[in-house]
Amino acid sequence: MDGNSSTIRAEELKRIIRNWGLPIVLLSNKENIEFKFSDEGIKNNTETNYRIDAGTCKFCLYDVKEEKPLFSMEFYQISDRIAALRPVGKPIEKPLVLEFLYVHDDSLRKKGIATFYMKKVLRYAKSIKVDYLKIKPNANADNFKKDKKTNALNQEELEQFYSKFCTPEMPVKQNPLK
Repeated sequence: MDGNSSTIRAEELKRIIRNWGLPIVLLSNKENIEFKFSDEGIKNNTETNYRIDAGTCKFCLYDVKEEKPLFSMEFYQISDRIAALRPVGKPIEKPLVLEFLYVHDDSLRKKGIATFYMKKVLRYAKSIKVDYLKIKPNANADNFKKDKKTNALNQEELEQFYSKFCTPEMPVKQNPLK
């Protein structure tokens, strides 16, 4: 571990994410799907800055045969030092922040991919003992404006989607953009 004892090293985090596996809907094509942790070799994608380092990850499921991204997710852990910078009198909170969850391929939307990876990131959040999962759902984010949004969720549906994952063991706190 590095200076922040609760932060997992990049190689360990890659191993964890790869071990999450693929949702059922993608298993028939698993030999063509790679987990990508950098922009290298990714074509036909408006998303960039895939990376992994201690506590931060943006990855993509990429179909190497079709040369297209299928799913992307970005999350990061607030470091102990940043968490301690809260105003005096406010409790120190250590969330895992889910920045991005996106099924690129219209034909794969509403088939359980986002749900599969939400469950995985929640299990991961519990394992690293963060206080909660923090999400800022925004159905109109710039990332999605490039998309025709076929089968995409509207803002209310997006908030409802995230709400169903909230449990006492791992709260999901939303800060929606209204």
